[in-house]
Amino acid sequence: MNKPFSKGILIFAAILTISFACTSAYADGIVFVEPNHSKLVPPLAALNLQHHGNNTTESGGVRWNGSGDVAFGDISAGPHQHTVAFNDIGTSATNLQILLNINEANGQNRSSLTINSLVLTAYDSSGNTVFSTDLAAGPLTLDQIRGGQGANADYAFGLDSEAAARVQAALAADPNMRLGLEASLSSVDGGPERFRFSGSAGSEPVPEPATMVLLGTGLAGVAGAIRKRRNSAKSE
Repeated sequence: MNKPFSKGILIFAAILTISFACTSAYADGIVFVEPNHSKLVPPLAALNLQHHGNNTTESGGVRWNGSGDVAFGDISAGPHQHTVAFNDIGTSATNLQILLNINEANGQNRSSLTINSLVLTAYDSSGNTVFSTDLAAGPLTLDQIRGGQGANADYAFGLDSEAAARVQAALAADPNMRLGLEASLSSVDGGPERFRFSGSAGSEPVPEPATMVLLGTGLAGVAGAIRKRRNSAKSE
């Protein structure tokens, strides 16, 4: 084989290998899972945001300082801002979901809002941050599915595989780890918007098309190798 040509193939193969290695099905963060109609029940309360006056934005959150919850920003009145102990909702980061109920003054028409940021933070028993991640793809505009401030979620978010692995490792280091949320929303004209946690299993995030192509190519290669081995065995 011509050496320059062979060298070119090797370089191309190396670049292709690096590209595949850098291609991930997920970014490390919070991902949209699905519309969700799960009932929101205690002790899963996490964060209620309420815009003020003529503002069309609302932002705020709740964190753990080692001795109690600290709420900040455009939070609604009432005892609805809490960090949540992970062991109160389960033991699997893969099954962790953040549920959102949209409550806008939409009358008979559906209203939408935009999630500009959504941050999940985990705290150890002393109030130190041991994990933090945010919305992997945003801003994200969502329609209100049903009217009124109800006890049901409109949408569910979860963690991709990399973020879930990091949360699971943090949980193993501190079983008493607590979860807090912070969010920023725009195009609001009502509220409060309610976020809560769920530990029940949900739909897995859908892999990116590039990842599905790689998976299909890999499976085709395996099948081809098996056929080749069988044909060789028959010819012997």
